[in-house]
Parts: sequence; C-alpha cells; structure tokens
Amino acid sequence: MFKNLNEKDKKKIYSLLSLGIVCVLALIIISYIPSDKKTNADKDTAQVNQQEEPEQVSENEQQDLEKKLQKILAEIDGAGDVNVMITFESSEEIQPAFNSNSTTETTEEKDAQGGERTVTTSSENKTMITSNSNSPVILKTTEAKIKGVLVVASGAGDSKVKETLYSAVQTALQVQGHQVQIINSK
Repeated sequence: MFKNLNEKDKKKIYSLLSLGIVCVLALIIISYIPSDKKTNADKDTAQVNQQEEPEQVSENEQQDLEKKLQKILAEIDGAGDVNVMITFESSEEIQPAFNSNSTTETTEEKDAQGGERTVTTSSENKTMITSNSNSPVILKTTEAKIKGVLVVASGAGDSKVKETLYSAVQTALQVQGHQVQIINSK
C-alpha cells in the first residue's frame, strides 16, 4: 500500500495516523470524565435543595410560632390549659436575583418577484446570581401569610378571659378578628 511512496510521504501518513489514534483515545477518555453539563446539573440540584431547605426551616418557624403563642396565652390570668393551631394561606416566598439578557433580531427579505418577508427572532437568557458560597442572592423574602388561628383554652368559658385571649392573638400575629377563633375546652 505504501510501497510507491517516498520516505517523506510515509512519515506524513504515519504522523496523521498517529494523530488520529491519539484523537480517538482522547475522545474516549473525555467521555468518561464528568462533563461541565453534569457538573452544572449537580450545582442546579444543590441550589434547588438549598431553596427547599428554607421551606423546611419555615415549617419549623411556624411550629415555633405556635409554641410561642401557646406559651404567652397560657400566661394570661384565667386562661388555664391552652392549645394553639395556626393555618397558613401561603408559605414563605423567596425571590432570588437574576441576570437577564434579551436580544431581538429583525430581518427583512425581498425577493425578485416583489414579495416581502419579515423574520423576527428573540431570545432571553436568565442566570441566577449566586454569592461566593454558591448560595443564591435573595432580593426579597415575603413572610408566610396566616389564614386562621384556633385557640382552645380551658378558661375560655369566661367572657373576659375569652376577649383577652382574642385581643392577644390579634395583637401578637397582626391578624383580623374573623381569622381568630377562641373555643372553651372540656
């Protein structure tokens, strides 16, 4: 096959074959190394997990809020044993910061027969801004909205105690009167 070629041409062919083999080996090795896409997917998963953690924390905070309110209401004279349940309309909302780029390209085409065509192409790219520790930068956090409060107290049979509990709940949680229900326990 290479008999009719001189030494210089044979060296070029062998060099090209060697280069081809090295390229094939490099592609095989690269396919086994995790790519940036996989790394980015892992980072995105980590960011989603970080965003889920605040929701779990807010559930704990909501339970803590119930316990604090229960403790405070139990201190009211005549309230007796107190149990509190708070329902929430929405959970805590976190708005992360984004960098966004949007481009719009319009192309007008005219053909020889007098026809015209306008093509508009637009694209938008959003990237979440993260801090040095790869946690998202938060622009705004909206607290969970309280839907209703139920208080069961052994002293709620007395109208003065019931009114005091009612006012205390409204003041402590900054909720309207129709969102609070005080019930006498057995």
